[in-house]
Amino acid sequence: MTGRLRKALATAVLASAVCGCWGPPQIGGDDASFKAVDALYTAVSLREVKLVDQCQTTLKSLREAGSLGEDASQSLESIIVEAKGGAWEDAQTRLARFMEGQRRGR
Repeated sequence: MTGRLRKALATAVLASAVCGCWGPPQIGGDDASFKAVDALYTAVSLREVKLVDQCQTTLKSLREAGSLGEDASQSLESIIVEAKGGAWEDAQTRLARFMEGQRRGR
């Protein structure tokens, strides 16, 4: 590989990383997982701890059943912790980005 090609490849990889082209972990094509994440968004938007707790329980069950991947589960759990810690707007923004980055069926 020539130095020029190596430099071009490194630049492309760096640009992809900076642009966030890899996106958030995917929740897959499971309808129940999509509904649970949507319910979490509603709960966070309303700033209702009780609803967030219910969503957390549902998401945990989906993870344990294999319907929700570990990476996605960890991302959602960190958003839940942030919301419960009082950073509702930050959690809502992160959750919106997470949801926007989903590609149905993957």
